[in-house]
Amino acid sequence: MAIVRTKRQKNRAMRVLIARLVTTAAIGILIVGAFQFYTFLTTSERLAVTRVTFDGLTRVDSTEIERLVSDMRGQNILLVPLEKCAARFEGHPRIRNVVFKKILPNRVVCTVEERGPVALVYAKRFLEVDEEGMIMTADGLTDLLDLPIITGLDLKSIEEGAYCREIRLIEALEILKLCKRYGGSFAGDISELRVGKSGISVVSLKEGMVLLLGESEYESRLKKFFLIRNTIAKRDESAKLIDLRFEDQVVLRSGI
Repeated sequence: MAIVRTKRQKNRAMRVLIARLVTTAAIGILIVGAFQFYTFLTTSERLAVTRVTFDGLTRVDSTEIERLVSDMRGQNILLVPLEKCAARFEGHPRIRNVVFKKILPNRVVCTVEERGPVALVYAKRFLEVDEEGMIMTADGLTDLLDLPIITGLDLKSIEEGAYCREIRLIEALEILKLCKRYGGSFAGDISELRVGKSGISVVSLKEGMVLLLGESEYESRLKKFFLIRNTIAKRDESAKLIDLRFEDQVVLRSGI
């Protein structure tokens, strides 16, 4: 019985050894095959980028974008460093964001989110500014835009192709947002935001009025105005200047 048991143990050990050798060989074959397959994929001419297409372009010159991504062509689509390519667009005055997508076997799609101007500023000529304070270089459409003009800014703080961090500009842009949020159609009728030593005022030519907002508490003051706006119109049609700088009252004046 002892001899039979020993042979069984040897046979079992042999089967285990054979199984291990087969497993090791299979893993080796898989590794070699995977490496060869990877080498094929990353060197195949069929996977070389031949087309880069763009979506979302309206104001940005496509030739400028082409220049920034021209080196994509010819690269293997699996190895194209999309994050590095996207980083080239950071700080572009008219582009907020770009997203690249690989379309096998050989195409890359670049979706562009352009900045939307919300106002104009003047620095020797009119320039567009978006809600984040980016001053955009003027083009052939700038002078045709019907946007509020922000006046009274320090011209030294306005530089094309860069963010303007002047506090009064940031506040004026915030006031525009608040007017859109609470004022409905009023926001679309704003012609000017005047920046001065006494604060910011909002001019609406269509309604023929000026709102004096002062230097702070813009949200609460605008809320107050929009709550009583219709009442003011009914009670005093001649009120053209509305002073909202006082906490417990609204002062109406007939002249602007």
